[in-house]
Amino acid sequence: MEAYREYFPTKAFRVAEMRLSALLGAERDRLDALAAELGRESAVGPDNLVEQMPFVRKFTREYHRLFAQYLDAVLPQQPRPIQCRPACGNCCHHYPMSVEPFELLTLYSDLRGRNDLLDIMEACQVRSSLFSKFFERRREEALQRQDSAAAEGENTPDGAADHMDIDDYAEDRALHDYFGAWNPCPFSDKVGDCTVYPLRPVSCRMYFSETDPKFCTPEHLQTPENDSYIVYLPDSVEDAVYGISEHYALLDLPESYFGGLLAVNRFEGLLGGAPA
Repeated sequence: MEAYREYFPTKAFRVAEMRLSALLGAERDRLDALAAELGRESAVGPDNLVEQMPFVRKFTREYHRLFAQYLDAVLPQQPRPIQCRPACGNCCHHYPMSVEPFELLTLYSDLRGRNDLLDIMEACQVRSSLFSKFFERRREEALQRQDSAAAEGENTPDGAADHMDIDDYAEDRALHDYFGAWNPCPFSDKVGDCTVYPLRPVSCRMYFSETDPKFCTPEHLQTPENDSYIVYLPDSVEDAVYGISEHYALLDLPESYFGGLLAVNRFEGLLGGAPA
């Protein structure tokens, strides 16, 4: 999997980038003002989560709408047509990371209206626990290699110590392990379609493949047969998203999809009183 070159700034690209920047700038200004009024660095916390939820939901839906416009502007620049299609769901066996807190809150508020909320939370717990198991195993493995290499005066195999933090190394390997375990997303139905498609996070929206979905499997992931990639946002937009997400720090939500939803579930008692 790779990220392609920077996209050519066509008119559609510039318009999409401008609209995203305007939305994010306005939301950042709103949250900055709210934080200043409250006398703290982060605007949203358990104390005002209920009253902020209508703003959170409105912003998230508009952010997703404008991200779709951004995709419309950049995907035609890819060398080959996208092969993703309904009822595939192969990429939905990954363990999604970098999910923004406002996306987690918006999705969870929608899930509350479903009869299978408890089943979903249990499925998230199973997947979160499995990833944690892979992570801890890979972290221990890296530490042992680091100790052995240090004792022998050598570099750590696979660059675990030289080129990345131990936790980053463990996370990267655990993500591969998780995909290899082939657990479908809790939101995938029996045929492979997404049951929360309109509210899926950007981490799910930015993943594409130019090769047949049959190659989007663990055995083909890092082979020439698989040509999948991630469509990243411009750096300035990424920075703006990060600034907004920092305003949710008091909620202490993990950036992982399933772990993040479990963390939002801690506020179920509060969200039960949130206005629609």
